[in-house]
Amino acid sequence: MSYDFQGIASVITASRHLGTPSDERLNDSVDIQLSSSGKPTLARLDFDKPLDWPGNPNFVAVHLPDGSTVSGVIVDIERPTNAPGWVTFTVDD
Repeated sequence: MSYDFQGIASVITASRHLGTPSDERLNDSVDIQLSSSGKPTLARLDFDKPLDWPGNPNFVAVHLPDGSTVSGVIVDIERPTNAPGWVTFTVDD
């Protein structure tokens, strides 16, 4: 399945580790570009401004305007505190 989207969406960044409570941060109304490829599916999420991240993030969920959600485990991340960034994640599909 292809996960391609460009526009405004909500992004949840999370730290989910066994034995500890989940720490989730909602980033509402973020200008994003989402693309995907391969099997298993890898998605890349580019965002135009810094997001709010918990300590040791390992999960991301993107809530699209059509009501669908694309989520998965973080593979690689670039999250500057003062510039756009990106995250690559496996898609739970």
